[in-house]
Amino acid sequence: MIEQSVHGLRQGFFKMFHIQTRRALVKSIHDIHNIWACTAPNQCSGPLGMEGGIISNQQITASSTHRALFGLQKWYPYFARLNKKGLVNAWTAAENDRWPWIQINLQRRMRVTGVITQGAKRIGSPEYVKSYKVAYSNDGKAWRTYKVKGTDEDIIFRGNIDNNTPFANSFTPPIEAQFVRIYPQVCRRHCTLRMELLGCELTGCSEPMGMKSGHIQDYQITASSIFRTLNMDMFTWEPGKARLDKQGKVNAWTSGHSDQSQWLQVDMLRPTKVTGIITQGAKDFGHVQFVGSYKVAYSNEGERWLIYQDEKQKKDKVFQGNFDNDTHRKNVIDPPIYARFIRILPWSWYGRITLRAELLGCTEED
Repeated sequence: MIEQSVHGLRQGFFKMFHIQTRRALVKSIHDIHNIWACTAPNQCSGPLGMEGGIISNQQITASSTHRALFGLQKWYPYFARLNKKGLVNAWTAAENDRWPWIQINLQRRMRVTGVITQGAKRIGSPEYVKSYKVAYSNDGKAWRTYKVKGTDEDIIFRGNIDNNTPFANSFTPPIEAQFVRIYPQVCRRHCTLRMELLGCELTGCSEPMGMKSGHIQDYQITASSIFRTLNMDMFTWEPGKARLDKQGKVNAWTSGHSDQSQWLQVDMLRPTKVTGIITQGAKDFGHVQFVGSYKVAYSNEGERWLIYQDEKQKKDKVFQGNFDNDTHRKNVIDPPIYARFIRILPWSWYGRITLRAELLGCTEED
């Protein structure tokens, strides 16, 4: 059973959720997304990419890195990803760092509505951040600390109470900035952190449209061809499986041919504003497969197609795709597409053309 509790250093100003299950702790940010979305303004509550990998290692920096076992074990800032597994699975500040911080460069101004934090175990001992402050910046130089509205008082956010349970705080009003920093204030043993940022593009029109959730149904997803491993029907990589983070042995779309005439199509059923695409590869019985680059086409009636253009170079835009089978790769579509039908046109690939995807955007009413 999921329990929800509200705590406040200033009652009513912000809400925090301490999520537990009877048998196991929350496994993924998506397990608490529905609860969180009920409180976040305008549904601007999607994960910004720490757990999924949209935020790259280069975008995550820190004041210091803890080195253990004579310097052989390094707890780098880019390990600070929610639910990261492994022996070294979090960021830990150096022991002599008196003012530790970890920083995320979102690469553009975004609306950040919350943060989820999590501790970790180091050499078998639970470590976590009990409380922290948040700062933000547009240039990475001039910083503002998140404060109690209308005052000059820094908010100290409640953090974790153990090494594994995710704990969420919302920002009301939201932060609009390119850089976000977490400043641990009180830590158990060392300051050790895994985290995720929640939010959306400044336009607000960047919500998942339903590939992962199933809101977009199988019949709306079609493709140029399909592949069957060993020519067996039970191993059919059909377009309805092209859903971000889909699990199982057959968990993606794979084309039956490997050429640049292949496509994956989504029928949104009505004209929809599409502002981004997230792609992901997959494994076919241990063989890594992914789309390395792609073009995007769109149509309102499904017959006449336009290919999305690079406005500066006046030619078809080729979007960078994936470099492995599992990491999310997000591309922003700016200016956005407004159409009913969207096609992803693989342009380069590794192994076979294999794809899991999510469309980001909003309906006209939104």
